[in-house]
Amino acid sequence: MSITDELREYAEDWGWLDTSSKEAQERIEAIADRIDAEHERQLEVLYRDMSDAEYVKLPVDADGVTIHVGDMMDAEKVGGGFCEPFEVVGYIMSNGELEPIDKHKCPRKSKYLHHHHAPTVEDVLREFYSRYCTTKPKEEDDAILAEFAAKLKLADDAE
Repeated sequence: MSITDELREYAEDWGWLDTSSKEAQERIEAIADRIDAEHERQLEVLYRDMSDAEYVKLPVDADGVTIHVGDMMDAEKVGGGFCEPFEVVGYIMSNGELEPIDKHKCPRKSKYLHHHHAPTVEDVLREFYSRYCTTKPKEEDDAILAEFAAKLKLADDAE
């Protein structure tokens, strides 16, 4: 219920009084109507005056999702894969574009960023496949298998 609706309801309760209360009720309703009209007018002015020129659009990641301060991001590596996730601590203007920065104040190109999510089984298997296929000496197979087996432990294997 809006404040003006509450005011109108209060004025209606005066109906059991004499006829002069009817005049007071009508005056209160007229005031409430003027308040509502002014409020609507002010909202229209506010919305009309808000133009894109007054605001800076936040950068978006490679998936088109807006990047906010506090978001955890994954950055693509040049040769493939991702760097360690980092937290966005602010923005900096870099080459005419607003770019997110990490705790070292290093600007990151948003077109190479993705919002961080916990790795899925598919993510781990892709990383395993990539690492396994690019490793030449086969004596490292056991180490790679052990590393990725640890990542794939099931929730029931908490012990």
